[in-house]
Amino acid sequence: MSQVDTLSTGPEPGSSPTNTVVATDSMPPTGSGFSPSKIVSKGLALATSRLALSVGAQALVSGFHFALNLLLLRLVTPYDYGVFAFAFVLAMFASAVNNALISTPLTVYTPVIKDASHRQEQEAMFSTLNLLLFASLIMGGLAYAYWAQLDTGISWGVTAFVAVYSARHYSRSAGYARMKPLITASGDAVYVGAGLLIVGTLLLTRDDLPISAVLLALAGANLVAMVVERWRLHGNTRRWFSLAKISSYGTVWEQSRWALAGSLTTLFLAQAHSVIITSTNGPNAYAPLAAGFVLFGPVRVALLTWQNMVKPELAVALSESRQAAVRQQIQTTTLLMAGAVLMMGVFLWLAWPWIHAFLYQEQYADQPMALIVGLWSIITLFAASYNAPAAALQAMRDFKILAMASIYGAVLSGVLVSLTLYFYQPETTLLGILAAEAFMAIYLTRTLYSRLHASPTPAA
Repeated sequence: MSQVDTLSTGPEPGSSPTNTVVATDSMPPTGSGFSPSKIVSKGLALATSRLALSVGAQALVSGFHFALNLLLLRLVTPYDYGVFAFAFVLAMFASAVNNALISTPLTVYTPVIKDASHRQEQEAMFSTLNLLLFASLIMGGLAYAYWAQLDTGISWGVTAFVAVYSARHYSRSAGYARMKPLITASGDAVYVGAGLLIVGTLLLTRDDLPISAVLLALAGANLVAMVVERWRLHGNTRRWFSLAKISSYGTVWEQSRWALAGSLTTLFLAQAHSVIITSTNGPNAYAPLAAGFVLFGPVRVALLTWQNMVKPELAVALSESRQAAVRQQIQTTTLLMAGAVLMMGVFLWLAWPWIHAFLYQEQYADQPMALIVGLWSIITLFAASYNAPAAALQAMRDFKILAMASIYGAVLSGVLVSLTLYFYQPETTLLGILAAEAFMAIYLTRTLYSRLHASPTPAA
C-alpha cells in the first residue's frame, strides 16, 4: 500500500526528509537529464525512506501472520483454528480499549506539546495507564478462565497473548508519537524474527502444534519487540519505567470516553459475527468465516498501520489550519486503498480454483468458501474507503461523532447478524457486517468533508 504524502512533519534525527513531496517542473533543466545513476539513487532514497521502511516492516508482520494462518489452516482442526482466530478477535478488542484510552491520545496530544518536561510528564501518565490496563487484562482473563473452568493451557495462552498484544500496541504508538516510525519498524522486524524462531522451534521439536503454545510464542515475540522499541526510544535512562499520577487524565477522558465507545462499537460492527457465532455455536462454526478472512487480514493490518502512523501528522496539519493539504491526502489515500482492494478481489476471483485447492479443500470442503471470500472482499472494500476519513476525524479529536456513527453501525450489525444466524447458516451473517461497513463509509466520509468545509482556512 502506498500513499502520496502532502504533509511535512520534519525528519527524524539522522534521516533525510524523504516523506515530503516537493513540487518540481515537469521537465528538468537543460543538461540535467536523468542518468542511470540518478535513477538508482532516487530509487534507493525511496526504498530507504521512513515511509517505505515503516510500511515494509509492517508488511513483514502481515506476511508472518498470513503465513502462520495458512500453516494452521492445514495443520490443526477447525476447532483449534477457531480458538486461534477468536484469540485475535479478543486481542483486537483489548487493543481497541488501549487505542481509545491511551494510544490515540498519546499520538494526537503529545506531538503538539512544545515544552519537553510537560511532554515527558504526559508520556509517563499514558505509560502508567498502559501498565494498569495490562495488569487488568491478565487478572480478568485468568479469573474468567477459572470461573468458566476452561482448559488451562488455552486459558494461559489466550490471556497472555491478548494482554501483551494490547501493551505492544501502545509501545508501537510511542514511536509514531515521537515522529520516529523507524523505531516501530525495528520492533516489527524483531517481532517477526523472534516469532519465526520460536514457532520454528515448536515445529521442529514437537509432533503436534498446540494452539496454546502458538499463542504463548506470539506473546513472547511481542515482549522481545517491546524491549527493542523501549531501548531505541529511551536508551540507558530510567524513563523505561517512567510512571506518573493519572489525575490529569480527567481532561483527556472527556474526549477519550467517546473514543472508547467508538473503538469498541466500530470493532463490534466488524466482528459481531465472531462474537455471536462463537458464543452460541462454538469455534467450529466460526472457523470457516475466520478462514475466509485470512486472505484479507494483511489488508486490515495495513489500514490500521497507516492510520496510526498518519494521525500525528494530520493533528499537526489541522492545528496549523492546513485543511486543503489534509483534504488532498485523504482523497488520494482513499482512492489508492480502494483501488488496491478492488484489484485484490479481481485476482482472487481469477485464481480461486487454485486458492481453494491449496487452502480449503482438505478441512473446509463442505463449506461455501467462495461465497465467504467474496463477501469478505466487498466488506474490505468498504472498510478501506472510510479508513482515511476515520483517521482525520480522530486527528480532529471529534471522538463523539465517531462514537455515535459506530454505535449506529454496531446496532445495525448486531441485529442483522443475529437475525441471519437465527434463520439461515453462519455464512449469511457476513451480510450484516457488509451493511454496517457500507453505512460507516457513507456516514464518515460525508461528515469529514462537512467538517473540513466548515473549518477556517489560513489567510493568504
